Amino acid sequence: MVTISKTTKHNWEKLKSDSNGKLTKRANKTLSKKRIVATGYLDFAPANQLLSDIASTGHSVGDIMYTLCLSYLRHANLLERDNVKTFISTFASHKVVNIEIPVGIWESPNDVLGFVYQSLITEGERNMTGQYYTNRRVADYMLNGKTLEDGETFLDPCCGSGAFLLAVSTDTPSCLYGFDINPIATMIAGTNLLVKYARHDFIPNVYCMDFLQKESYNSHISNNIPPKFDNIYTNPPWGTDKESTYIKDFPEIKSKERSSMMIVESLKRLDDDGDFYFLLPTSLLKIKIHKDIRKYILSNATIRKIDLFTDRFDGVFTDYFSIRLSGVPTTHQEYDVTSGKGTAHISLSASDKQKGNIATKELSLTDISIIQKMESLRHDDLTHSQWALGIVTGDNKSKVKKEKSAGMEPIYRGKQVTPFKLHQESSYIHFAPETFQQCAKERIYRAPEKLIYKFIATHPIVAYDDKQCLCLNSANILIPELDSISIKSAAALLNSALYHYYYSIRFTDIKVLKGNLQELPFPLLTKEQDNFLSTLVSQIHASEYNQNYQQTINKIVFRLFNITPAEQAYILERIR
Repeated sequence: MVTISKTTKHNWEKLKSDSNGKLTKRANKTLSKKRIVATGYLDFAPANQLLSDIASTGHSVGDIMYTLCLSYLRHANLLERDNVKTFISTFASHKVVNIEIPVGIWESPNDVLGFVYQSLITEGERNMTGQYYTNRRVADYMLNGKTLEDGETFLDPCCGSGAFLLAVSTDTPSCLYGFDINPIATMIAGTNLLVKYARHDFIPNVYCMDFLQKESYNSHISNNIPPKFDNIYTNPPWGTDKESTYIKDFPEIKSKERSSMMIVESLKRLDDDGDFYFLLPTSLLKIKIHKDIRKYILSNATIRKIDLFTDRFDGVFTDYFSIRLSGVPTTHQEYDVTSGKGTAHISLSASDKQKGNIATKELSLTDISIIQKMESLRHDDLTHSQWALGIVTGDNKSKVKKEKSAGMEPIYRGKQVTPFKLHQESSYIHFAPETFQQCAKERIYRAPEKLIYKFIATHPIVAYDDKQCLCLNSANILIPELDSISIKSAAALLNSALYHYYYSIRFTDIKVLKGNLQELPFPLLTKEQDNFLSTLVSQIHASEYNQNYQQTINKIVFRLFNITPAEQAYILERIR
């Protein structure tokens, strides 16, 4: 990590970012004019200095990047070549501006252009267009030293500044293709390729076009773009097609998720024996609404490998994974999943394939037995229950207080949600929904009884509330509507060791998501069973929680699903 000067820090503050690349204030991201320094993409002292100098120039982003591209090409002694002149002339509507170029800025193989551009894009623009570029480490990992054979083609349909194009090796750079809807991104990617392949006389096949729009693609066919490719690697835009621009061409994607549409289109553009490798948000593996793309993959491709990553993109709080596919479908999906815990070999069951589940954890025979028992006794689920997010004030500093005053009431955070009970109140707020950035209907908060669950957790942690309490967005609300199961009994089930185990086996998130909770199986209870569980939760709620209560609940829930003593011991060991 480089040490930054006071001047650099001051100029980064001008860019509305702190020195760690984090937002200084909470904001509606789609409207945000703030910028996030892409330190996760590149941490290189001369690049940091360049960004600091640019902060006070007032020049447009396009002019800045055009000037830097020319500087990079000039440093590589390429500006006088005809192929380079032809390429750069496409962007001549921009003008050269006065920028002081730090010494040594172009001496490393780092993508300085991509770093600067990402750091200049506003958070709102990033959010709307999905411009979160892949860092060199991830691109190198996915390419793994890949070298193209003669005539083998490679496409990145959302190339950004060219991370994947730069990570692959070839003796014929004319076989590399990159598309992006942003003309500045294509200018940067093309410039990076010209410098990397400086000994070759070629014009980069990098085009400003929308891969998801057939008219846009067809209009570029005359540029000798192949109808299909041997390799398609990319980090597509994440987020929904809010304007319904593409949905007519992708009726199979009910979620309207753009990255799912990119998968469908890319598989259509991939040669039968081609290689497909995408970087995607983890939600596509887990959330119910994305079952559409999981089923599409399982029916139209073969999964070769899945990689689970633990770090994050600058300015993004979403986990991500990569998936490698073959364009030839198979009846039996068998693949490896890598993570920080090692490699697991997955042999997907027929049941998972039929349900559209892409497993990421290797299950033992004991795991399979337990899951089958729970599924065989599934009588109901939470799909028809009531849900609500906690309050987003938009300004906790001024609206959430540590001291209670007239008209204020307690509000709870996720860290105050413990099994069955809300921890002692410590924050207070005036309930004024019209002043909040996000707020559920008041009747949900004021329900006679409800469950409040912690959002950041690896399994459900559920508190029972009959005091009409408010919660912030680190805690969410569930009002279960389950046949034969009261709200208190639902809390007992969700807080049990068995449900803790089942959730952690099925889902790898560090978030407790509505879509995941809706997939949990709930049994049919007799009135006596429901009354017993409900009474036990009432006793817990009226006293101090202790392990004796938890052990009693665990035993009852184990019996409900016929879990053997050996399986019980296995579960308790797994979740310890």
